[in-house]
Amino acid sequence: MNERVYYFVKSYDEDLPKPPAESFGQILNETYLHPFDWSARTTRKSYWWSVLTNFIIAILAIVVGFYAFNEGLNPGIRVIDAVVAIAIYVWVFLAGLGQMIRRLHDVGYSGYWYWATFTGYGTMFMFYLALQPSVQHKVKWGKYLFSDQDYPEGGAKSNVPIPTIGQILKEHFFDCFKWDARSTRTSFWVGTAISQVIMTIGVLACYLLTFMLLAPFSVTEFDSGDAKVIGVIFIIFIIFFIAAAIWAFLAQLGHTVRRLHDAGFNGGWWWLGVIPYVGQLLLAFLLFHPTVQNEVKWDKYLFDPEDRIR
Repeated sequence: MNERVYYFVKSYDEDLPKPPAESFGQILNETYLHPFDWSARTTRKSYWWSVLTNFIIAILAIVVGFYAFNEGLNPGIRVIDAVVAIAIYVWVFLAGLGQMIRRLHDVGYSGYWYWATFTGYGTMFMFYLALQPSVQHKVKWGKYLFSDQDYPEGGAKSNVPIPTIGQILKEHFFDCFKWDARSTRTSFWVGTAISQVIMTIGVLACYLLTFMLLAPFSVTEFDSGDAKVIGVIFIIFIIFFIAAAIWAFLAQLGHTVRRLHDAGFNGGWWWLGVIPYVGQLLLAFLLFHPTVQNEVKWDKYLFDPEDRIR
Protein backbone atom coordinates (compact mmCIF):
# COMPACT_ATOMS: atom_id res chain seq x y z
CA MET A 1 0.00 0.00 0.00
CA ASN A 2 1.35 3.46 -0.87
CA GLU A 3 1.68 5.53 2.32
CA ARG A 4 1.75 8.90 0.61
CA VAL A 5 -1.35 11.05 0.56
CA TYR A 6 -1.05 13.81 -2.00
CA TYR A 7 -3.90 16.23 -1.83
CA PHE A 8 -4.34 16.99 1.84
CA VAL A 9 -2.09 17.20 4.89
CA LYS A 10 -1.47 13.72 6.19
CA SER A 11 -1.53 12.99 9.92
CA TYR A 12 1.25 11.18 11.76
CA ASP A 13 1.17 7.47 12.46
CA GLU A 14 1.04 7.22 16.25
CA ASP A 15 2.75 3.82 16.16
CA LEU A 16 5.92 5.25 14.58
CA PRO A 17 8.41 7.77 16.00
CA LYS A 18 7.66 11.43 15.31
CA PRO A 19 10.27 13.98 14.24
CA PRO A 20 12.55 15.39 16.95
CA ALA A 21 11.69 18.56 18.84
CA GLU A 22 14.06 21.47 18.13
CA SER A 23 14.66 24.63 20.10
CA PHE A 24 14.46 28.00 18.40
CA GLY A 25 18.22 28.37 18.76
CA GLN A 26 18.79 25.06 16.95
CA ILE A 27 16.44 26.16 14.18
CA LEU A 28 18.39 29.40 13.68
CA ASN A 29 21.66 27.48 13.76
CA GLU A 30 20.40 24.99 11.21
CA THR A 31 19.05 27.70 8.93
CA TYR A 32 21.85 30.26 8.89
CA LEU A 33 24.99 28.31 9.77
CA HIS A 34 24.31 25.21 7.65
CA PRO A 35 22.93 26.51 4.33
CA PHE A 36 25.02 24.05 2.31
CA ASP A 37 24.31 20.91 4.36
CA TRP A 38 21.94 19.48 1.80
CA SER A 39 22.44 15.79 2.64
CA ALA A 40 20.09 15.97 5.58
CA ARG A 41 16.44 16.52 6.47
CA THR A 42 14.57 19.19 8.39
CA THR A 43 11.28 19.14 10.26
CA ARG A 44 8.15 21.01 9.28
CA LYS A 45 8.46 23.19 12.41
CA SER A 46 12.05 24.13 11.59
CA TYR A 47 11.22 24.98 7.99
CA TRP A 48 8.29 27.28 8.72
CA TRP A 49 10.06 29.08 11.58
CA SER A 50 12.94 29.69 9.18
CA VAL A 51 10.51 31.07 6.57
CA LEU A 52 9.20 33.54 9.16
CA THR A 53 12.66 34.66 10.30
CA ASN A 54 13.84 34.96 6.67
CA PHE A 55 10.86 37.22 5.95
CA ILE A 56 11.65 39.47 8.93
CA ILE A 57 15.35 39.67 8.02
CA ALA A 58 14.47 40.45 4.39
CA ILE A 59 12.29 43.37 5.57
CA LEU A 60 15.22 44.68 7.63
CA ALA A 61 17.46 44.34 4.57
CA ILE A 62 14.99 46.46 2.59
CA VAL A 63 15.23 49.16 5.26
CA VAL A 64 19.05 49.04 5.04
CA GLY A 65 18.77 49.23 1.26
CA PHE A 66 16.69 52.42 1.50
CA TYR A 67 19.48 54.04 3.48
CA ALA A 68 21.91 53.08 0.71
CA PHE A 69 19.92 55.29 -1.68
CA ASN A 70 19.67 58.22 0.72
CA GLU A 71 21.54 61.03 -0.96
CA GLY A 72 21.97 62.85 2.33
CA LEU A 73 24.36 60.19 3.67
CA ASN A 74 28.11 60.04 3.25
CA PRO A 75 28.93 58.12 0.01
CA GLY A 76 31.09 55.67 1.94
CA ILE A 77 28.25 54.87 4.32
CA ARG A 78 25.87 54.40 1.38
CA VAL A 79 28.24 51.88 -0.21
CA ILE A 80 28.54 50.01 3.08
CA ASP A 81 24.75 49.94 3.43
CA ALA A 82 24.36 48.59 -0.11
CA VAL A 83 26.96 45.86 0.43
CA VAL A 84 25.34 44.85 3.73
CA ALA A 85 21.87 44.72 2.14
CA ILE A 86 23.10 42.58 -0.78
CA ALA A 87 24.98 40.24 1.58
CA ILE A 88 21.84 39.78 3.68
CA TYR A 89 19.71 39.02 0.63
CA VAL A 90 22.21 36.44 -0.66
CA TRP A 91 22.53 34.73 2.72
CA VAL A 92 18.76 34.66 3.27
CA PHE A 93 18.33 33.08 -0.19
CA LEU A 94 20.98 30.42 0.51
CA ALA A 95 19.50 29.71 3.94
CA GLY A 96 16.04 29.30 2.44
CA LEU A 97 17.39 27.09 -0.34
CA GLY A 98 19.11 24.76 2.14
CA GLN A 99 15.99 24.52 4.28
CA MET A 100 13.75 23.82 1.28
CA ILE A 101 15.98 21.02 0.02
CA ARG A 102 16.17 19.42 3.48
CA ARG A 103 12.39 19.78 3.84
CA LEU A 104 11.90 17.97 0.54
CA HIS A 105 14.14 15.18 1.81
CA ASP A 106 12.12 15.05 5.01
CA VAL A 107 8.92 14.31 3.09
CA GLY A 108 10.62 11.75 0.87
CA TYR A 109 11.34 13.82 -2.25
CA SER A 110 14.58 14.48 -4.06
CA GLY A 111 16.06 17.97 -3.79
CA TYR A 112 15.75 18.18 -7.58
CA TRP A 113 12.13 19.08 -6.94
CA TYR A 114 13.29 22.59 -5.99
CA TRP A 115 13.41 23.25 -9.74
CA ALA A 116 9.62 23.07 -9.73
CA THR A 117 9.57 26.53 -8.12
CA PHE A 118 10.51 27.92 -11.55
CA THR A 119 7.03 26.95 -12.76
CA GLY A 120 3.82 28.53 -11.53
CA TYR A 121 2.06 25.32 -10.53
CA GLY A 122 5.32 23.86 -9.31
CA THR A 123 5.47 26.60 -6.68
CA MET A 124 2.02 25.56 -5.49
CA PHE A 125 3.19 21.97 -5.23
CA MET A 126 6.29 22.99 -3.25
CA PHE A 127 4.02 24.85 -0.83
CA TYR A 128 1.91 21.74 -0.45
CA LEU A 129 4.95 19.54 0.20
CA ALA A 130 6.29 21.99 2.78
CA LEU A 131 3.05 21.53 4.73
CA GLN A 132 3.37 17.76 4.86
CA PRO A 133 4.57 15.89 7.96
CA SER A 134 7.91 14.09 8.04
CA VAL A 135 7.89 10.62 6.53
CA GLN A 136 8.24 8.22 9.42
CA HIS A 137 10.94 5.99 8.03
CA LYS A 138 14.53 6.35 6.88
CA VAL A 139 15.29 8.45 3.83
CA LYS A 140 18.43 8.13 1.73
CA TRP A 141 19.40 11.79 2.11
CA GLY A 142 20.62 11.60 5.71
CA LYS A 143 19.34 12.47 9.15
CA TYR A 144 18.41 15.60 11.08
CA LEU A 145 21.29 17.96 11.80
CA PHE A 146 20.77 18.36 15.55
CA SER A 147 19.33 15.05 16.60
CA ASP A 148 20.11 11.36 16.52
CA GLN A 149 16.40 10.77 15.94
CA ASP A 150 15.93 8.36 13.10
CA TYR A 151 13.17 6.25 11.74
CA PRO A 152 13.08 2.53 11.10
CA GLU A 153 13.64 1.04 7.71
CA GLY A 154 10.47 0.64 5.79
CA GLY A 155 7.83 2.58 4.02
CA ALA A 156 6.01 1.43 0.96
CA LYS A 157 8.35 0.28 -1.77
CA SER A 158 8.00 1.85 -5.14
CA ASN A 159 9.25 1.22 -8.64
CA VAL A 160 9.48 4.92 -9.52
CA PRO A 161 12.97 5.59 -10.93
CA ILE A 162 14.99 8.76 -10.38
CA PRO A 163 16.28 10.12 -13.69
CA THR A 164 19.54 12.03 -13.85
CA ILE A 165 19.65 15.60 -15.13
CA GLY A 166 21.13 14.30 -18.38
CA GLN A 167 18.28 11.83 -18.82
CA ILE A 168 15.73 14.55 -18.07
CA LEU A 169 17.24 16.91 -20.65
CA LYS A 170 17.37 14.18 -23.28
CA GLU A 171 13.82 13.07 -22.60
CA HIS A 172 12.41 16.59 -22.58
CA PHE A 173 14.19 18.15 -25.56
CA PHE A 174 15.19 15.23 -27.81
CA ASP A 175 12.37 12.71 -27.39
CA CYS A 176 9.54 15.07 -28.32
CA PHE A 177 7.68 12.60 -30.51
CA LYS A 178 8.02 9.51 -28.33
CA TRP A 179 4.53 9.65 -26.89
CA ASP A 180 3.98 5.94 -26.36
CA ALA A 181 5.88 5.91 -23.08
CA ARG A 182 5.68 7.25 -19.53
CA SER A 183 7.55 9.91 -17.56
CA THR A 184 8.05 10.41 -13.83
CA ARG A 185 6.90 13.50 -11.97
CA THR A 186 10.50 14.45 -11.22
CA SER A 187 11.42 14.25 -14.89
CA PHE A 188 8.39 16.23 -16.01
CA TRP A 189 8.57 19.10 -13.53
CA VAL A 190 12.35 19.48 -13.64
CA GLY A 191 12.26 19.40 -17.44
CA THR A 192 9.43 21.94 -17.46
CA ALA A 193 11.33 24.26 -15.12
CA ILE A 194 14.51 24.08 -17.20
CA SER A 195 12.53 24.74 -20.38
CA GLN A 196 10.86 27.79 -18.88
CA VAL A 197 14.16 29.16 -17.64
CA ILE A 198 15.68 28.74 -21.12
CA MET A 199 12.70 30.43 -22.78
CA THR A 200 12.86 33.30 -20.29
CA ILE A 201 16.54 33.78 -21.06
CA GLY A 202 15.67 33.74 -24.78
CA VAL A 203 13.07 36.48 -24.36
CA LEU A 204 15.50 38.60 -22.33
CA ALA A 205 18.13 38.04 -25.02
CA CYS A 206 15.64 39.27 -27.61
CA TYR A 207 15.09 42.50 -25.70
CA LEU A 208 18.83 42.91 -25.17
CA LEU A 209 19.57 42.39 -28.86
CA THR A 210 16.91 44.93 -29.78
CA PHE A 211 18.45 47.47 -27.41
CA MET A 212 21.99 46.81 -28.67
CA LEU A 213 20.91 47.21 -32.30
CA LEU A 214 18.82 50.34 -31.88
CA ALA A 215 20.60 52.17 -29.05
CA PRO A 216 23.45 53.58 -31.19
CA PHE A 217 20.99 55.23 -33.61
CA SER A 218 18.47 58.00 -33.42
CA VAL A 219 15.56 58.17 -35.83
CA THR A 220 17.33 60.78 -37.95
CA GLU A 221 20.58 58.81 -38.12
CA PHE A 222 19.15 55.78 -39.90
CA ASP A 223 20.06 55.29 -43.51
CA SER A 224 19.01 52.57 -45.90
CA GLY A 225 22.19 50.53 -45.29
CA ASP A 226 21.67 50.49 -41.52
CA ALA A 227 18.03 49.56 -41.94
CA LYS A 228 18.88 46.64 -44.23
CA VAL A 229 21.54 45.23 -41.87
CA ILE A 230 19.32 45.54 -38.82
CA GLY A 231 16.38 44.12 -40.76
CA VAL A 232 18.35 41.04 -41.84
CA ILE A 233 19.59 40.45 -38.28
CA PHE A 234 16.07 40.75 -36.93
CA ILE A 235 14.63 38.37 -39.51
CA ILE A 236 17.31 35.76 -38.73
CA PHE A 237 16.77 36.14 -35.00
CA ILE A 238 12.97 35.98 -35.31
CA ILE A 239 13.17 32.82 -37.44
CA PHE A 240 15.49 31.24 -34.89
CA PHE A 241 13.26 32.32 -31.99
CA ILE A 242 10.08 30.99 -33.65
CA ALA A 243 11.80 27.66 -34.39
CA ALA A 244 12.95 27.44 -30.76
CA ALA A 245 9.45 28.27 -29.50
CA ILE A 246 7.91 25.56 -31.70
CA TRP A 247 10.47 23.04 -30.49
CA ALA A 248 9.84 24.01 -26.87
CA PHE A 249 6.09 23.55 -27.41
CA LEU A 250 6.56 20.10 -28.95
CA ALA A 251 8.98 19.09 -26.18
CA GLN A 252 6.51 20.19 -23.51
CA LEU A 253 3.64 18.44 -25.31
CA GLY A 254 5.50 15.13 -25.51
CA HIS A 255 6.59 15.29 -21.88
CA THR A 256 3.07 16.16 -20.75
CA VAL A 257 1.55 13.21 -22.63
CA ARG A 258 4.11 10.80 -21.11
CA ARG A 259 3.48 12.23 -17.61
CA LEU A 260 -0.25 11.69 -18.02
CA HIS A 261 0.45 8.09 -19.05
CA ASP A 262 2.62 7.63 -15.96
CA ALA A 263 -0.27 8.80 -13.77
CA GLY A 264 -2.64 6.39 -15.51
CA PHE A 265 -4.41 8.93 -17.74
CA ASN A 266 -4.81 8.99 -21.49
CA GLY A 267 -2.67 11.63 -23.22
CA GLY A 268 -5.85 13.16 -24.62
CA TRP A 269 -6.37 14.85 -21.25
CA TRP A 270 -3.78 17.38 -22.50
CA TRP A 271 -6.70 19.18 -24.17
CA LEU A 272 -7.89 20.25 -20.72
CA GLY A 273 -5.23 22.94 -20.93
CA VAL A 274 -7.04 24.80 -23.72
CA ILE A 275 -10.08 25.49 -21.53
CA PRO A 276 -9.97 29.19 -20.54
CA TYR A 277 -9.13 30.14 -16.95
CA VAL A 278 -9.45 26.73 -15.27
CA GLY A 279 -8.01 24.37 -17.87
CA GLN A 280 -4.36 24.73 -16.93
CA LEU A 281 -5.19 24.32 -13.24
CA LEU A 282 -7.13 21.10 -13.89
CA LEU A 283 -4.32 19.76 -16.08
CA ALA A 284 -1.75 20.57 -13.40
CA PHE A 285 -3.86 18.62 -10.90
CA LEU A 286 -3.54 15.53 -13.11
CA LEU A 287 0.17 16.09 -13.69
CA PHE A 288 0.80 16.13 -9.94
CA HIS A 289 -0.71 12.66 -9.57
CA PRO A 290 1.77 10.04 -8.40
CA THR A 291 3.06 7.28 -10.62
CA VAL A 292 0.71 4.33 -10.82
CA GLN A 293 2.53 1.31 -9.44
CA ASN A 294 1.17 -1.17 -11.95
CA GLU A 295 1.90 -1.56 -15.66
CA VAL A 296 0.24 0.90 -18.02
CA LYS A 297 -0.70 0.32 -21.64
CA TRP A 298 1.57 3.12 -22.91
CA ASP A 299 4.86 1.24 -22.61
CA LYS A 300 7.73 2.08 -20.23
CA TYR A 301 10.17 4.84 -19.30
CA LEU A 302 12.58 6.14 -21.93
CA PHE A 303 15.62 5.66 -19.69
CA ASP A 304 16.97 2.68 -17.78
CA PRO A 305 15.44 2.86 -14.28
CA GLU A 306 18.45 1.98 -12.16
CA ASP A 307 17.71 4.11 -9.07
CA ARG A 308 14.46 4.04 -7.16
CA ILE A 309 12.59 6.47 -4.96
CA ARG A 310 9.39 6.33 -2.98
